[in-house]
Amino acid sequence: MRYLKQFKIVFISITIILISAHTASSQPEEQGFRAGIKLPYTYDLGYFVRFNTRFAIHLSTQFVTFPFSKAPTGYMNFWGADPNITAFRNEPFSIGAGLDVGAHYYFGSDNRRYYGALSVQWMNLLKRDISDNVINKALDVDLNSGEIPLGPIAKSQSTKPLTLNTNYVNIGFIVGKIIPLLNPNTELRVEVGINKAVYSHHNLQSDYRYISPISELTNTKLQETMKKYGWFPTINVYYIYKISKF
Repeated sequence: MRYLKQFKIVFISITIILISAHTASSQPEEQGFRAGIKLPYTYDLGYFVRFNTRFAIHLSTQFVTFPFSKAPTGYMNFWGADPNITAFRNEPFSIGAGLDVGAHYYFGSDNRRYYGALSVQWMNLLKRDISDNVINKALDVDLNSGEIPLGPIAKSQSTKPLTLNTNYVNIGFIVGKIIPLLNPNTELRVEVGINKAVYSHHNLQSDYRYISPISELTNTKLQETMKKYGWFPTINVYYIYKISKF
């Protein structure tokens, strides 16, 4: 149930995007692969279909890794978030990956080289080995006070002392330009985008302590922070390789 709201947001948004694009044409007139970066946020690898001169969709996988691991936290701190709270999500991540699906509308007289886009992005971040001090400072608690019940195994046997699993959904708005290259099957796309976190869930776990109340408080604090400060501007650069074209 805790992921039901997240699923509904993603499902409804993707459905709207796909239906809007599909109504433009039932047969794709251009399709291919795209690889690039959202500076300073993610690496992307995906596929696109352009139905006609006006409409297209894309589906990409996206990865957060060096040197972009600190970008989400850095953005929220820049907007005014409490760094003690965002410290939960400081690098490194064991996993930082997700999906991006979007619809494009092309405009301009020069072969429709300009476009606007709406995208939905889901991200999963897994952070292992969070220090007790991070939790204590962020939540004003003391994990070693003896008030936190111990779990079924000893600390020395722990393989997951403190792990944070974060899932969040962004809605993105993009304006872009197509830059033709010498090879007619290739092009560059340069975009400016703004992405807003519209949903998040954060699960703090420990295998040697019962920290359910702490986990619930962590989720509440991070949800409030992402709701208020989860704005992520990007400059995107993609290399496009077409496998069919107009």
